[in-house]
Parts: sequence; C-alpha cells; structure tokens
Amino acid sequence: MKKPIVTIENWAVVRTGSYLAYQELEPGNILVGRVFGHAKLSDAKSIFTSPIVSVDLDKRQVETKNTIYSLGKPSEDYCDSREYKEWNPQQDTQEVA
Repeated sequence: MKKPIVTIENWAVVRTGSYLAYQELEPGNILVGRVFGHAKLSDAKSIFTSPIVSVDLDKRQVETKNTIYSLGKPSEDYCDSREYKEWNPQQDTQEVA
C-alpha cells in the first residue's frame, strides 16, 4: 500500500505528545504542526504524527508509519531552537534544506 504524501506547515519536532521540548529531526521523534492535503483531516488541523521512521532532507520529506509528510515552513519558535540549528546550519526559516 502506497503511503499518502501530505504537507505539514508550522511544524516542530518533539519527543512525544506529552513531552513538548524540541528535538532534532530524526527517527523516533514526532512532528507537530498543521496538516494540509490529508484525506481524513481538514486542512490546517493541528496534529501530532506517529514516530518518525525516516527523514529525507533532499526531498524535504519525513516518513511515519502511515504517512509521508512534505515539510513546509517550520514554526518560528522551532527555528530559533538549538535542536533546529544543530541539523540545519543554514537556519533558513523559509525552507528546511
């Protein structure tokens, strides 16, 4: 079964839905943000994803158990975080890579 590709905007990376401290974009952590183009969720719905399975920065995509998320603009607060700056040294708030 092919996974749907949806866009996530105003996103950040956290460890779990109950532990909201920012984390690096890597497998095991989760995304939080607003989703667009999801078949079952309304546009701009705030979500927590399932744990990240893989990250492809060249394609700006993050894969979870059931979905591939196309990374839109990260949240401003996340862009200011140490965790964001460690994996994205360009610190570009418009794009991830």
